[in-house]
Amino acid sequence: MTEKEFLEKRTPIWLEGEDLHVSTPSSCDKNDMHAFLSKKYGYNWLFCLRGYYWPGSHCCIYIGDYECPNCTTLVAPYLFNYFPDIKWIGFGLNKGKIGEIWKPKITIVKDLSFIKPEFLDKVL
Repeated sequence: MTEKEFLEKRTPIWLEGEDLHVSTPSSCDKNDMHAFLSKKYGYNWLFCLRGYYWPGSHCCIYIGDYECPNCTTLVAPYLFNYFPDIKWIGFGLNKGKIGEIWKPKITIVKDLSFIKPEFLDKVL
């Protein structure tokens, strides 16, 4: 997947305020990166909880240089309710190649039913 395809598929999100209100850009700004969106929408992208929503699959949330935020257990239930179609949430990202979906540093799964039982036997 190219960087352009990635940016077109995902929806950028950022969480604002103490109540962690989920904000998204207008449809005409959806394909922009957070560095550009922050200027238009008035948030500091380096110190803001930000990330993206991938329809039908997952959300990834990070802060600073794709680091894990310190509020994963507070944010996860809220995001699972806000995006009911996601299966998992990634927190922090391990940088990869441009256009690829980077692997999260921490993953919280909504439902274990899609994981193969033999894997669960090894980790539980």
